[in-house]
Amino acid sequence: MKSTPLFTSLFVLLLPVLVFAQDGQGGNQGSLLPEINPQDIEIRSEFQASFPGLRRQPILGFNPKPRVYQVDPNRMPFMESREDAVADISITQLGRPEPPTRSLLSYPARTNGYLRAGFGSYITPMIEAYGYHAFNENRGLTGNLNVRSSEGHLSDDQGGFRYMDFNARYFEKINEKWRFSVDVKAQADQNFMFYPENTAPGFNETPEKEYLGAYGKMTVQKINNAFSGMKYSLGGSIFDTELTAKSASVPLRALSGELNEKAYFAGFKIYWPGNRQYETFDVSGGIKGGTYDLSSAPNEDWMLLNADFTYERLFNFTTRVNGKAGVAYVSDAFSDKVYFSPEVEITHYLAQGLQLQGRAYATPEVQSVQDYHEFNRFLNTNTQLRHTYTLGAEAEAQFQLIEGNRIFGGVRYQHAQNFAYYQRDSILSGIRFNTFYDVNYGDANIFELYAGASHQLVPNKFWADAKVYARSPKLSSGGNIPYEERLGLEAGVSFRPVKELTINSWAEYIGKRRAPAENGDLDAFFLLSAGAEYQINDTFGVFGKMLNILDNEYAVWSGYPERPLQIFGGLTVKF
Repeated sequence: MKSTPLFTSLFVLLLPVLVFAQDGQGGNQGSLLPEINPQDIEIRSEFQASFPGLRRQPILGFNPKPRVYQVDPNRMPFMESREDAVADISITQLGRPEPPTRSLLSYPARTNGYLRAGFGSYITPMIEAYGYHAFNENRGLTGNLNVRSSEGHLSDDQGGFRYMDFNARYFEKINEKWRFSVDVKAQADQNFMFYPENTAPGFNETPEKEYLGAYGKMTVQKINNAFSGMKYSLGGSIFDTELTAKSASVPLRALSGELNEKAYFAGFKIYWPGNRQYETFDVSGGIKGGTYDLSSAPNEDWMLLNADFTYERLFNFTTRVNGKAGVAYVSDAFSDKVYFSPEVEITHYLAQGLQLQGRAYATPEVQSVQDYHEFNRFLNTNTQLRHTYTLGAEAEAQFQLIEGNRIFGGVRYQHAQNFAYYQRDSILSGIRFNTFYDVNYGDANIFELYAGASHQLVPNKFWADAKVYARSPKLSSGGNIPYEERLGLEAGVSFRPVKELTINSWAEYIGKRRAPAENGDLDAFFLLSAGAEYQINDTFGVFGKMLNILDNEYAVWSGYPERPLQIFGGLTVKF
């Protein structure tokens, strides 16, 4: 009975604990702890996951062996005096250290003016000048002047010449979209001709030919963005050439004459993007024409009117297709015709650095009187114009192994109706002899193979390029086209050992060409030339060059031997 009070007391003390535990097991509505299902614990213990690079952690994220690097609280810090710090340093290392190298981004100064003046053998002065002036950030003016003359390397001033041409351009940015520009050109050239064969005693003076010309063009352009905009142009030109042949012989005096031409042109182009990516369209059209006056015939007119629609698209970043459909109306003194002028050009990037390109086209063209006389300065003044219609196809492959180096090769074929070629005229004065040149026309087929390379072996130090070609220029009537070479080579190399010095050399080989006046072929010739330029400072420099270093005798046109070795030297000024 003595144990009854003790048992009763323990029951009374433990009763609240038992009641609280029973309430907790009866429901979890008043509990803040989540309910844990033993099956979940079992499933988690069986789940295995593999994460490479991530080591397994305990389920509760607790690592019983943390990597904590403790520092001894009783450590003594290292204290070094100034004397101890420099005790083992040599005297040569106690000087002030070199400052770090500064690398600043800089832009080259713009050249507002450029003048190169020199003098060469056979009394040959030369001037090349360029100038630029900005009125403000939206308006500017540029101009350049080229003058070269010579006393001549043959007797009686034969081969003497003077070439002078001037170009200027004014441009203005009206607003963010509109641009306006005006271009003007002028020329005043003079050539002393050669004596016609077997007639030197009959001439009182060396025959002389003069050119005078002027050109003007106005352009208005609207640029919405890189793929949308429009462009309009309008202009014209005048050209006059006069040949003077003073002779006691009437047939020789008849070689004298004057020819002048007035030409005009206008055109437009509107381009916009398509609905697909990298797709563009453009519509263009133009008219050009002129009238020329022969001293021995009435005025004659010519005109070319064309309209074109062009579509361009890039497929899969590897193939670019450019197609054009056009129509043209051509009129000259001999015929009036309408031609279709389609063109297709496909460029395909076959592999890294390898590009294939093909092009097929048909186009009419009319060359002006000025074009012919500037190409062949020995033409007479009886030039008449005919339009040319050309059908052509060409293919080319390019391979670029590294940046700045390129190898290319291709094939080209042309069939031209009324192809213009040059041939020496002849007159009868007791005997028949050759005089100056005339323009003839005939159907022609030209096939050409070419290959070349361009290499920049050391950037901005050494670079070279070369091209070799073989051609088959045939007239449909038979024989090769006169004065068209069948084999040729062009090459050039430049070397810059230091920033101020540039050394360059260039070469040209022209194979044999048919010359009916010679009853055979003109000999092939090889020309080697070289030059150097040294920039003394930012303003002054000197230059020198040698033309035809091998002193070869050669002729571009039958009857006129070109110049032997020539040496030039002069001064360059930049400001």
